[in-house]
This record gives sequence, structure tokens and C-alpha cells, in this order.
Amino acid sequence: MTGSFASAQQYEAGFVYSPFMMSSLSFDKPYLIFSDYTSLTANTTKLRPDISLLSTGVFFRYRTRGLYYQAEIDFFENKFRKSISDWKTSNDRYFTYSAIEIPLLVGYTFNPGSVRKIKVMGGINNKLGKFRTVFFSSLKYTFNQEKNYEYYSALPKKLELIDRFSFYYADVVGGIGFSYYGLQADVRAETNLTGLNRSENPYNANYKRVVLVRLTLNMVIPERSRKK
Repeated sequence: MTGSFASAQQYEAGFVYSPFMMSSLSFDKPYLIFSDYTSLTANTTKLRPDISLLSTGVFFRYRTRGLYYQAEIDFFENKFRKSISDWKTSNDRYFTYSAIEIPLLVGYTFNPGSVRKIKVMGGINNKLGKFRTVFFSSLKYTFNQEKNYEYYSALPKKLELIDRFSFYYADVVGGIGFSYYGLQADVRAETNLTGLNRSENPYNANYKRVVLVRLTLNMVIPERSRKK
């Protein structure tokens, strides 16, 4: 969801929330080899749906009639289901890590004078950092205490996979949005424009491509709230 405040009629700011996504993560080789010399099968998967409660941030937007320019700072939870088929339990089907995102977008509004607007957008999403989402990891252990052996045996491998991601990579983004007064819903599709790996290993599976389709909600902070 995005919340924003309007300044004059050109400047807006607000909140961003991405509650739903479809994602896939693919590798360039069929097997992942870990530091303990064990291996797992790496899949090239279809887009898998998922829900996130933590993916939120703020945005700033500058508008000129039909065109607008938008920058965001978000905390986004990347969740990849069934990307590694050897993790069989429901717990282990997820590979999750979080990052700070800075999307830089340019959009066009087809009917800027209407209260109901249709928009298209594109740009670059800069991703920084790689953080384990401790909240969800703790929940999984609490609700699956009978499977704690499987959970903890897979955890070092998941942390190693997180560490293999580059600290920075960029996605190319495109999407369509619909807005009504200060509320806006976007459907955005993105895939990596730069390399995903901290360093590539010719004898191991490396990250090849991330694909994300996400629902992003935007909410503008009214100008009167900004002035208080």
C-alpha cells in the first residue's frame, strides 16, 4: 500500500505496501553444493503465489500533468516457494530473505483530470542488503516444534544461500496502476537487470534470474495532514 501527502498539486508522498506477490528463482546449474559438501537439487520453477505482511515503505512523487516521477524506500520480503525440490517439508519449501529497495519509477497517467486514473510505469528497482526475516523464522519454529530437526538442519543452508546473494543488484520494472482519489493499486512485474551473485562459481549452481509480479498499494497523505 502506498500512502502520500500532496504539496501544491505537483508533489505527493505517502506509504507503500506490497501484500501479495508471485515469484520465481532460477539457477544456472541443476545442483547446489554447500560448504558441508552436501548438495540439493535446484529447480527452475513456475511463478508461485505468496503473501507478505512485512513489505512496506514510503514514497515521494512529483507530477506534471500526464507524467510523474516516483522514488520509494521499501523493506521488501522476497519469498521463493519450491525453488529447491529436495526440501520436502512445508517449512522447508520456502527460501526467504529481505532487502531494502529503492525503486525509481517514471509513469504516465492517461486521464489526469479524472478522479479515476489509469497509469503505466517503468523504471529500476535498486535492491540493497540481504537480511534473514527473523519474525517468520521464529513463527515457523513455534508452529512446527515437531519438525524442529528438519527446520534447524536446513537453516545453515538457507543462511548460506542468503550470503551468496550480491549485496546490491538492480531489477527492471514495468507495470500498470489504477487510482481513485488518494488510493492507488499497481501490478508490477520485474526481473533482475544485473547479476545476482556475490561471486560466481563455475562448479556450483549460481543464481540466474529472479522474476517477481507484485500487487503494490499506494495511499497518499492529504495535504492538510502534512501542514499540521
